[in-house]
Amino acid sequence: MRRVYIEDMAPGMIIARTVMGVDGRPLLTQNTPLTASYILRLRAYGVASVYIKDGFSDIEIPEVVSAQILSAVSQQLRQSMENFASRRNFDVGAMKKSVALLIDDILANRQVLIQIDDIRSYNDYLLLHSINVAIFSIMTGLSMDYNESSLMDLGLGCLLHDIGLISIDPSLLNRSEGLSDNERQQLNQHPEIGFNILRHYREISTPAAHVAYQHHERVDGLGYPRQLTKRQIVEYARIAAVADAFDDIVSDHPYRRGYSVTEGVTVLRRLSRSHFDGEIVEAFISNIAVYPVGSLLKLSTGNIAVVTSVNKSNQYRPLVQVIADAKAFLLESNYELDLAKSPNVQIVHRLNDSEAQVLKDSIAARRNQSAVG
Repeated sequence: MRRVYIEDMAPGMIIARTVMGVDGRPLLTQNTPLTASYILRLRAYGVASVYIKDGFSDIEIPEVVSAQILSAVSQQLRQSMENFASRRNFDVGAMKKSVALLIDDILANRQVLIQIDDIRSYNDYLLLHSINVAIFSIMTGLSMDYNESSLMDLGLGCLLHDIGLISIDPSLLNRSEGLSDNERQQLNQHPEIGFNILRHYREISTPAAHVAYQHHERVDGLGYPRQLTKRQIVEYARIAAVADAFDDIVSDHPYRRGYSVTEGVTVLRRLSRSHFDGEIVEAFISNIAVYPVGSLLKLSTGNIAVVTSVNKSNQYRPLVQVIADAKAFLLESNYELDLAKSPNVQIVHRLNDSEAQVLKDSIAARRNQSAVG
């Protein structure tokens, strides 16, 4: 499985991972062959990339939260946001039920790591971003030994952390450069707007409401809107800040492509102690598959391997299938290697998209030569 961007999509490619729409319904389901009309449809919906099957790393990836639960939560959140936009009111009870669904699914899949970069539409970013931040934060809370009541409080605050953006000009959300000082000031008002919305609901606790207010603060005091320092920022908001940043880093945007999960982890660690609470960053990363299932790795032996399984207890030493030698020749017989039990074999690096494509092209060329021969 590999990620292909819209400009590189071609008819005949097979969808490896279902692409979900904002209404919780699939735009394209797994195993669907791409056609010219489907590619146009994805472009119209603002989908920047999809995962396609590549023939040798098409491995089933376990989900932290099922597609059915994501669909239900997505539909409820969208309806609640639409109701608020039209009537300035929303059903907090319905939001709590959505958070309870997420918590139940996460608890049922407690050993599953966050495996892969999400695929979403630019147009759906705000809604699906809010759900992802809630999921990531709940998982982090579990790693910090939160009880179920605290998880509910944290999850509710995170699901609604960006509610202030519904009062901001949508055209500002898809731009990272070229904002005037006035436009930047408008955008930076969304935490206070969100807090002023949430604090009027008695069913939402003060710490949960402060997630909206403080998720852009930094532990070094250089965040916004109030330049708070670490001890002044509620813990829920410190968790949300990490989850919010990570989801933003790995997501496609109109102005840039998303980074890989591995790259996202590197960025979080680099920003520890300046932007984020370092202990929370480590609790968050403990739930990330640094080398996701299906990713290609260069090993210290020179061989190339594909990740087939990851272990939460040893996320840096996955189970792999060794598939090619150092010259990108496919091995006559692949073999399984548990890196957790092979201390002498190290991971040199994860192949990026261009490196992986070179490998696949080389393998395909050699297969064609063999067929002709």
